[in-house]
Amino acid sequence: MDMKAYDIMTPEIRYIDKKTSIKDAAIRMINEGIGALIVTDNDNPIGIITKRDIIWGVLFEKRDPEKETVDKIMSSPMITVDSDADLYIVIDTMIRNNITHLPVREGDKIVGIISDYDLIIILRDLLDMIKSRSLRNKGSEE
Repeated sequence: MDMKAYDIMTPEIRYIDKKTSIKDAAIRMINEGIGALIVTDNDNPIGIITKRDIIWGVLFEKRDPEKETVDKIMSSPMITVDSDADLYIVIDTMIRNNITHLPVREGDKIVGIISDYDLIIILRDLLDMIKSRSLRNKGSEE
């Protein structure tokens, strides 16, 4: 199984300006059913904000989500992976850095994002393949 980051990434990237309120970012994530936004400054990616960042920033750092902006709680610099990185590198990078969303880049450009949910789908598909092979092998033994 030779999967690369570009095989599993979501190519649709959602951006948000660094001066957007934390509350507006949270509402956008809820409305769009997503867990992360790439934070920009003058259309240049400078960080990432996730649901976890919002929870941490508001509940533990006691930030006012209506008054404070996403640049106060974003993760920066972003941890990224090359689009041609293999699946092992993707998973290892996410585990080692304890992150749930991993932007994918080609050169200096972000071309997609991989979430923990994307990896769960890959795992499910892999388990289905293993189960299918096991059933075929069992049938050929009879």
